[in-house]
Amino acid sequence: MTPNSQTLLSTRLAAVITEVTTAIVAASRSPWTAVSLVVWLGLAVAYPAMAADEDPGQLVRSNQITIGIGPGIFVGVNRNDASAGIKVWAKSILNEHEHLTEVETRLFDVPGAIGTALKDGQIDAASVCTEEFLALPPNLKPDTVFLETQNHALTLNYVLLVHQDAGIDDVAQLAGLKLVLQANSRTSLALPWFETLLAQHSMGSAEKVLKTLTRIESPSKPILEVFFHAADACLVTSNVFELACELNPQLRKELKVLAVSPAVIPTLFFFRPSYLPQMRDRLESAILSMNETPAGREVLTVFQSDGMMKCQVSCLESTRQLLAEYDRARKHQTSGSPPLLPQTAPRG
Repeated sequence: MTPNSQTLLSTRLAAVITEVTTAIVAASRSPWTAVSLVVWLGLAVAYPAMAADEDPGQLVRSNQITIGIGPGIFVGVNRNDASAGIKVWAKSILNEHEHLTEVETRLFDVPGAIGTALKDGQIDAASVCTEEFLALPPNLKPDTVFLETQNHALTLNYVLLVHQDAGIDDVAQLAGLKLVLQANSRTSLALPWFETLLAQHSMGSAEKVLKTLTRIESPSKPILEVFFHAADACLVTSNVFELACELNPQLRKELKVLAVSPAVIPTLFFFRPSYLPQMRDRLESAILSMNETPAGREVLTVFQSDGMMKCQVSCLESTRQLLAEYDRARKHQTSGSPPLLPQTAPRG
């Protein structure tokens, strides 16, 4: 690719980012995970340069990549609008070049279906919640995965918040109360973690213990619900809580952190183990170098991420342990042993 075409690509990308992101956000009115979207854009930018270097006779299957999107990735989002917007975005960039490359997406609603698609070679890569990745058979899991970084961190924590003057000092005291959950792909492990807390207190499932469990797509609204006494507790990411406190320091004074989760990784992106090695190597290089170009940094900024990192699957160990504990808690709840509920009176 010539310097002039590179400049044209960067200029066009910046323009399309603003146009399509505004359309998608307006349509969905909800945030979604940055992992798959950042990767898609990385692929869209990278593919024209790759195609220009290839022998045209070799561009039979390698000029298209199909990415599977697992259940939970588009929580709270109009998936058709988001998927259509991504394709428009990618094609707007790719059409600037004589070699048109397709970035196709397939959405999967049923847990386990994405594993079948990987096995049959129907998709080349996938963006999934970590729980689904860990459930895949060993032969379908690669040795490495791609993770987005936020504030230069690969992991995140959840916090369980209550009001300072609510008189709640222990998880057991939440029985019969109202809890609000920040609901998006980044909080896909928040409820499993909360269930393990309940199990540690010999309590039942959240649905049975709580008076109400409400999922809210807005990241900050659960915090405000507790602040204004509309809810007794909330589950949000620590990043969301810290940002809210920066914008309104009063929140830190009025709210109390009742519990903090282990560091977890809720979502990830990976290539099918048998995907073309040469093509995968080039794509991986493009994804990892996104923050080294103005266009790539613009994409990362839009999705509130500061980079992508390639990691060994061992980085998921803390998340695997949490899910194993959650699985034990569920089995205990369904074993017929009644939970030992604390002696607290429900509040209205």
